[in-house]
Amino acid sequence: MPQNSKREARIARKSQARLAALEKSARLVAVVAEEISEKQPRASENPASIFTLPVRWSCDDPDTEGAWTWGVARQWAQEEWDAQIAPRLMEFSQLTWAEIDTFSSDSGHKMHHNMDIESICDEAQLRLIEIEKYQDTIFRFRLGNLQRLWGFRILDEFTVIWYDPTHKIYPVG
Repeated sequence: MPQNSKREARIARKSQARLAALEKSARLVAVVAEEISEKQPRASENPASIFTLPVRWSCDDPDTEGAWTWGVARQWAQEEWDAQIAPRLMEFSQLTWAEIDTFSSDSGHKMHHNMDIESICDEAQLRLIEIEKYQDTIFRFRLGNLQRLWGFRILDEFTVIWYDPTHKIYPVG
């Protein structure tokens, strides 16, 4: 019997620790959401007008420090920039946002679109809080089968935050 009570106590402690961690995470998100009172505009007076504008992009302040827990460095290699990221951004900059919006996969899903922050992995959400770039939505470009480019679309400009070569920021399946 003493063995069972020790086991039950250990399970209870672990459950309490998990609950405390979840509560702390929820409080952290709530605090950050309150702190971010002034948001950048996402659309002009006529929201449809953004679609007539050409895509602009910048890579002035990407999050390239450290690595993800799944073992991928946030800093992309120069070869990745030259072969996959920059050429696609250049292609996109020749299009309007309306044209970008028409791209879809064979299954009919939009290839390039906004996503609610809550839909990306917890680690990415917490990272946005850490780097003080938390927003309600994040935009993603599909660059290939698994490769995604994540950032924020402010009016007609896409600002690069992350290159995800392994599709782990928004895991599927």
